[in-house]
Amino acid sequence: MSNAHDRHVAYLDRVRERGRLAHAYLFYGPDSESMMQIAKDLAKVLLCPVAMYGGLASIHHGVCKECTAVDTDMHPFVVRLDLAHTLVSKKEARKDIPIDDIRELKRLFSLTTPGGGWRVAVIGQADTMSRDAGDAFLKLLEEPGERTLFILIAGQRESVSATIRSRSVSLSFGTAMPVEEKMRTTVRTALNGGIPELLALSEKVSQDALTRASAITAVISLLRAKMHAVSAGDERLKLARRLIRVLDIATILETTNVNSRLALDVMFLGAVRDV
Repeated sequence: MSNAHDRHVAYLDRVRERGRLAHAYLFYGPDSESMMQIAKDLAKVLLCPVAMYGGLASIHHGVCKECTAVDTDMHPFVVRLDLAHTLVSKKEARKDIPIDDIRELKRLFSLTTPGGGWRVAVIGQADTMSRDAGDAFLKLLEEPGERTLFILIAGQRESVSATIRSRSVSLSFGTAMPVEEKMRTTVRTALNGGIPELLALSEKVSQDALTRASAITAVISLLRAKMHAVSAGDERLKLARRLIRVLDIATILETTNVNSRLALDVMFLGAVRDV
């Protein structure tokens, strides 16, 4: 599995160990294979005592009957649903996930498991749910049972309905990284080229990467104001490092379930200290 997703594995392990798993997660991004595997691995650590002990970060695939059953979509308490995997509807020429499958999912999740164990639903291609199916699934999210976990997988976050997104914790798998890396490269180039390049970068950050965090845009404006008074030398390095810090915090806000208010407080304190 790509090291690019290590932060998600660590985050999911952490909230699981603290007993703070959300009842629904939305994994989104282009790497559908890795998202599916992480979803299955999370199911394993909830259902298998051996996997639970090691956690997601150290899981070994196919080492026991429980884990093998999850990997092969044969576990009785893990439901996989997408265009190719159905519950009651026909597979032929399916263009969406129909309401019949969501109704069956609701029925299955209303049943108790031996010993009160977990039930997990992994819904791939979640953005293909029909409108009726989406409405029915929303009711499931509004009244989740105990020890139930829903993991939705989609290519883009916005392709899933806003009401479902609002009741799920979203984790971005790779969509933000290319933009962030390009910005970091531009920062390093600006250290050798002068302030105009760094100023242009701050504009790009505020317009493209942080549109959902208006408070961070205010910090970018503060950085831009200070740049006019900078000539050269060490001060440019300080500004570049500060901007990279803003990008780091923005990435954390976008890709994890971190306390956003705390992250913003840390950033503003740092900005005020440097003024």
